[in-house]
Amino acid sequence: MAHKILIVDDNPSVLKLLNISLNKAGYEVIEAENGEEAFATANDELPDLIISDIMMPQMDGLELCWMIRENSKVPMVPFIFLTSFDDPETEVKGFRAGADRYLNKPIERKELLERVAELLQRKSKLSEMEKQESEKKAFAGDLTDLSIVELVQMLNLNKKSGVLNIDAGIKGKVYLKGGQLHAAECGDLTGEDAIYRLVEEVKGKFNFEISDVTIDTNINGSTMNVIMEACRIMDEKRLNSSS
Repeated sequence: MAHKILIVDDNPSVLKLLNISLNKAGYEVIEAENGEEAFATANDELPDLIISDIMMPQMDGLELCWMIRENSKVPMVPFIFLTSFDDPETEVKGFRAGADRYLNKPIERKELLERVAELLQRKSKLSEMEKQESEKKAFAGDLTDLSIVELVQMLNLNKKSGVLNIDAGIKGKVYLKGGQLHAAECGDLTGEDAIYRLVEEVKGKFNFEISDVTIDTNINGSTMNVIMEACRIMDEKRLNSSS
Protein backbone atom coordinates (compact mmCIF):
# COMPACT_ATOMS: atom_id res chain seq x y z
CA MET A 1 0.00 0.00 0.00
CA ALA A 2 1.34 3.43 -0.98
CA HIS A 3 2.28 5.87 1.76
CA LYS A 4 -0.31 8.63 2.22
CA ILE A 5 0.99 12.23 2.22
CA LEU A 6 -1.03 15.30 3.20
CA ILE A 7 0.06 18.51 1.43
CA VAL A 8 -1.11 21.88 2.75
CA ASP A 9 -0.80 25.23 0.96
CA ASP A 10 -3.15 28.10 0.08
CA ASN A 11 -1.42 28.44 -3.31
CA PRO A 12 -3.05 26.11 -5.90
CA SER A 13 0.10 26.15 -8.05
CA VAL A 14 2.24 24.83 -5.20
CA LEU A 15 -0.32 22.12 -4.43
CA LYS A 16 -0.35 21.06 -8.07
CA LEU A 17 3.45 20.91 -8.25
CA LEU A 18 3.70 18.86 -5.06
CA ASN A 19 0.88 16.56 -6.14
CA ILE A 20 2.47 15.80 -9.51
CA SER A 21 5.93 15.15 -8.02
CA LEU A 22 4.67 12.91 -5.21
CA ASN A 23 2.16 11.02 -7.39
CA LYS A 24 4.85 10.21 -9.95
CA ALA A 25 6.97 8.82 -7.10
CA GLY A 26 4.16 6.45 -6.15
CA TYR A 27 2.68 8.22 -3.12
CA GLU A 28 -1.02 8.70 -2.41
CA VAL A 29 -1.63 12.45 -2.05
CA ILE A 30 -4.38 14.30 -0.21
CA GLU A 31 -4.68 18.10 -0.19
CA ALA A 32 -5.77 20.92 2.12
CA GLU A 33 -5.76 24.68 1.53
CA ASN A 34 -5.33 25.89 5.12
CA GLY A 35 -4.46 24.70 8.60
CA GLU A 36 -8.01 24.16 9.82
CA GLU A 37 -8.87 21.97 6.85
CA ALA A 38 -5.56 20.14 7.18
CA PHE A 39 -6.10 19.35 10.87
CA ALA A 40 -9.52 17.84 10.18
CA THR A 41 -8.16 15.91 7.20
CA ALA A 42 -5.23 14.55 9.20
CA ASN A 43 -7.59 13.13 11.82
CA ASP A 44 -9.81 11.60 9.15
CA GLU A 45 -7.14 10.26 6.77
CA LEU A 46 -4.25 9.50 9.20
CA PRO A 47 -1.46 10.44 6.76
CA ASP A 48 2.03 8.96 6.93
CA LEU A 49 3.64 12.39 6.40
CA ILE A 50 2.56 16.05 6.23
CA ILE A 51 4.06 18.80 4.06
CA SER A 52 2.80 22.28 4.92
CA ASP A 53 3.38 25.90 4.05
CA ILE A 54 3.93 28.22 7.03
CA MET A 55 2.07 31.38 5.98
CA MET A 56 -1.61 30.51 5.49
CA PRO A 57 -4.98 32.08 6.40
CA GLN A 58 -7.28 30.83 9.20
CA MET A 59 -4.63 28.62 10.82
CA ASP A 60 -0.98 28.98 9.84
CA GLY A 61 1.50 26.13 9.53
CA LEU A 62 3.07 26.70 12.94
CA GLU A 63 -0.26 26.33 14.73
CA LEU A 64 -1.15 23.35 12.57
CA CYS A 65 2.09 21.59 13.49
CA TRP A 66 1.53 22.28 17.19
CA MET A 67 -2.06 21.02 16.97
CA ILE A 68 -0.93 17.85 15.20
CA ARG A 69 1.67 17.15 17.89
CA GLU A 70 -0.58 17.92 20.86
CA ASN A 71 -4.19 17.20 19.87
CA SER A 72 -4.38 14.88 16.86
CA LYS A 73 -4.67 11.16 16.17
CA VAL A 74 -1.22 11.22 14.49
CA PRO A 75 1.08 13.06 16.94
CA MET A 76 4.24 11.35 15.65
CA VAL A 77 3.62 11.91 11.93
CA PRO A 78 6.71 13.35 10.14
CA PHE A 79 6.16 17.04 9.37
CA ILE A 80 7.94 19.11 6.70
CA PHE A 81 7.60 22.89 6.47
CA LEU A 82 7.76 24.81 3.20
CA THR A 83 9.17 28.32 3.40
CA SER A 84 9.98 31.00 0.85
CA PHE A 85 12.27 33.06 3.08
CA ASP A 86 15.36 32.58 5.20
CA ASP A 87 14.28 33.49 8.73
CA PRO A 88 16.16 31.75 11.57
CA GLU A 89 13.60 32.91 14.15
CA THR A 90 10.72 31.33 12.22
CA GLU A 91 12.77 28.16 11.75
CA VAL A 92 13.31 27.93 15.51
CA LYS A 93 9.57 28.43 16.08
CA GLY A 94 8.89 25.65 13.60
CA PHE A 95 11.16 23.18 15.33
CA ARG A 96 9.66 24.13 18.67
CA ALA A 97 6.22 23.40 17.24
CA GLY A 98 7.48 19.95 16.27
CA ALA A 99 8.65 20.17 12.65
CA ASP A 100 11.13 17.59 11.36
CA ARG A 101 12.51 19.33 8.27
CA TYR A 102 12.37 22.55 6.23
CA LEU A 103 12.27 22.84 2.43
CA ASN A 104 12.81 26.16 0.66
CA LYS A 105 10.64 27.40 -2.18
CA PRO A 106 10.97 27.07 -5.11
CA ILE A 107 10.84 23.35 -4.39
CA GLU A 108 13.41 21.09 -6.02
CA ARG A 109 11.84 17.72 -6.86
CA LYS A 110 14.98 15.71 -6.05
CA GLU A 111 15.38 17.24 -2.59
CA LEU A 112 11.65 16.90 -1.90
CA LEU A 113 11.64 13.17 -2.66
CA GLU A 114 14.86 12.58 -0.73
CA ARG A 115 13.48 14.26 2.42
CA VAL A 116 10.16 12.43 2.12
CA ALA A 117 11.86 9.03 1.70
CA GLU A 118 14.23 9.77 4.59
CA LEU A 119 11.43 10.68 7.01
CA LEU A 120 9.20 7.78 6.00
CA GLN A 121 12.09 5.38 6.54
CA ARG A 122 12.71 6.91 9.96
CA LYS A 123 9.00 6.62 10.79
CA SER A 124 9.12 2.92 9.96
CA LYS A 125 12.11 2.37 12.23
CA LEU A 126 10.54 4.34 15.06
CA SER A 127 7.35 2.30 14.74
CA GLU A 128 9.33 -0.90 15.06
CA MET A 129 11.09 0.44 18.14
CA GLU A 130 7.79 1.45 19.72
CA LYS A 131 6.60 -2.11 19.15
CA GLN A 132 9.72 -3.44 20.89
CA GLU A 133 9.14 -1.03 23.74
CA SER A 134 5.54 -2.10 24.28
CA GLU A 135 6.63 -5.72 24.41
CA LYS A 136 9.84 -5.43 26.43
CA LYS A 137 9.77 -2.00 28.13
CA ALA A 138 13.02 -1.23 26.29
CA PHE A 139 14.41 -0.91 22.79
CA ALA A 140 17.82 -0.87 21.14
CA GLY A 141 19.33 -0.04 17.78
CA ASP A 142 22.13 1.43 15.71
CA LEU A 143 23.06 5.11 15.45
CA THR A 144 23.51 4.76 11.69
CA ASP A 145 19.75 4.18 11.50
CA LEU A 146 18.62 6.80 14.03
CA SER A 147 20.68 9.66 15.41
CA ILE A 148 20.75 10.61 19.07
CA VAL A 149 18.82 13.80 18.26
CA GLU A 150 16.07 11.82 16.51
CA LEU A 151 15.85 9.44 19.46
CA VAL A 152 15.55 12.30 21.94
CA GLN A 153 12.87 13.95 19.79
CA MET A 154 10.87 10.72 19.69
CA LEU A 155 11.17 10.19 23.45
CA ASN A 156 10.22 13.83 24.03
CA LEU A 157 7.08 13.58 21.89
CA ASN A 158 6.11 10.33 23.65
CA LYS A 159 6.82 11.83 27.09
CA LYS A 160 9.00 8.87 28.11
CA SER A 161 11.05 8.51 31.29
CA GLY A 162 14.23 6.45 31.47
CA VAL A 163 17.85 6.32 30.42
CA LEU A 164 19.27 6.34 26.89
CA ASN A 165 22.59 4.46 26.90
CA ILE A 166 25.07 5.30 24.14
CA ASP A 167 27.96 3.00 23.20
CA ALA A 168 29.81 4.61 20.30
CA GLY A 169 33.34 6.04 20.02
CA ILE A 170 32.60 7.08 23.58
CA LYS A 171 30.03 5.97 26.12
CA GLY A 172 27.39 8.09 27.77
CA LYS A 173 23.95 8.26 29.32
CA VAL A 174 21.05 10.64 28.70
CA TYR A 175 18.25 10.71 31.27
CA LEU A 176 14.73 11.82 30.37
CA LYS A 177 11.82 12.52 32.69
CA GLY A 178 8.37 12.81 31.15
CA GLY A 179 10.03 13.36 27.79
CA GLN A 180 12.16 16.26 29.04
CA LEU A 181 15.95 16.14 29.14
CA HIS A 182 16.86 15.74 32.80
CA ALA A 183 20.55 14.83 33.00
CA ALA A 184 23.43 13.54 30.92
CA GLU A 185 26.94 12.21 31.45
CA CYS A 186 29.78 11.34 29.09
CA GLY A 187 33.26 10.79 30.55
CA ASP A 188 34.12 13.91 32.54
CA LEU A 189 31.34 15.91 30.87
CA THR A 190 27.86 16.41 32.28
CA GLY A 191 24.64 18.19 31.32
CA GLU A 192 24.41 19.95 27.96
CA ASP A 193 28.15 19.54 27.36
CA ALA A 194 27.77 15.77 27.58
CA ILE A 195 24.88 15.78 25.11
CA TYR A 196 26.71 18.01 22.63
CA ARG A 197 29.67 15.63 22.74
CA LEU A 198 27.51 12.54 22.32
CA VAL A 199 25.57 13.84 19.29
CA GLU A 200 28.83 14.03 17.35
CA GLU A 201 28.84 10.23 17.28
CA VAL A 202 27.10 8.83 14.20
CA LYS A 203 28.22 5.20 14.51
CA GLY A 204 27.58 2.94 17.46
CA LYS A 205 24.81 1.32 19.47
CA PHE A 206 22.09 2.63 21.75
CA ASN A 207 19.46 1.23 24.06
CA PHE A 208 16.70 2.94 26.00
CA GLU A 209 15.42 1.53 29.28
CA ILE A 210 12.10 2.76 30.65
CA SER A 211 12.49 3.55 34.34
CA ASP A 212 11.88 6.14 37.01
CA VAL A 213 14.57 8.84 37.01
CA THR A 214 15.65 9.84 40.50
CA ILE A 215 19.09 11.39 39.96
CA ASP A 216 19.58 15.15 40.28
CA THR A 217 19.14 17.20 37.13
CA ASN A 218 22.22 18.77 35.52
CA ILE A 219 20.61 20.23 32.38
CA ASN A 220 19.76 23.91 32.68
CA GLY A 221 18.42 24.69 29.21
CA SER A 222 15.01 23.73 27.86
CA THR A 223 14.77 20.43 26.01
CA MET A 224 13.94 22.15 22.71
CA ASN A 225 16.84 24.60 22.98
CA VAL A 226 19.24 21.74 23.68
CA ILE A 227 17.84 19.80 20.70
CA MET A 228 18.22 22.85 18.45
CA GLU A 229 21.87 23.33 19.47
CA ALA A 230 22.50 19.61 19.01
CA CYS A 231 21.04 19.84 15.48
CA ARG A 232 23.38 22.74 14.71
CA ILE A 233 26.39 20.74 15.92
CA MET A 234 25.38 17.73 13.82
CA ASP A 235 24.88 19.88 10.71
CA GLU A 236 28.25 21.52 11.23
CA LYS A 237 29.91 18.13 11.58
CA ARG A 238 28.28 16.86 8.37
CA LEU A 239 29.46 19.95 6.47
CA ASN A 240 33.02 19.57 7.76
CA SER A 241 33.14 15.87 6.90
CA SER A 242 31.88 16.48 3.36
CA SER A 243 34.27 19.35 2.61
